[in-house]
Amino acid sequence: MEKIEILKEMVLFHNLDSLELIQLSKFVDHKFYNEGDLVIAEGEMGDSLFVVKKGQFKAFALREEVEQHIATFNVGDSFGELALLDKQPRSASVIALTDGELLEFTKDNFDKVLSYSEKIKIKVLENIVADLSQKLRRTNDRLLKLL
Repeated sequence: MEKIEILKEMVLFHNLDSLELIQLSKFVDHKFYNEGDLVIAEGEMGDSLFVVKKGQFKAFALREEVEQHIATFNVGDSFGELALLDKQPRSASVIALTDGELLEFTKDNFDKVLSYSEKIKIKVLENIVADLSQKLRRTNDRLLKLL
C-alpha cells in the first residue's frame, strides 16, 4: 500500500485512480543510492525514467571540463523521460546529493503500463508532456537571464 500512496503524490501519476495506481505499482523497481553515487551518465544510452521517492539528486553536464548545473530533483520530481521518448543518449548526468531512493520505470515496463489501458496511457502521457513543458519554461527563463 505504501508504494501506491507514494505514486499518488508524484507529479507524473497524481491524477491516476487507485486501481490504475495498483496496476502501475507492479512495474516499479526501487533503486537505492548513497550520497555521491552516479545515477545516469551523460552520453550513455538510457532506457529508464526515474522518480524521486527520497533524497535529492542533481543533473549536470560537463562543458569544456566545467560542470554546468542543470537542475535539482526532490521528492516527486522525475528525470530521464527523454530516454523513453526519443531513444537518444542521455543529455546530462545525475548524481545523488544525499542518500536517496528512486522509483525506476524501464522502457519495457513503461510500455507495459501504457498498453494496459488507453485511459492510463492518456493520463501518463499528458502528465509527461505537462512536466516537460514546465521544465522547458524553467530552461527558457534561465536562458533569458543569461542574455
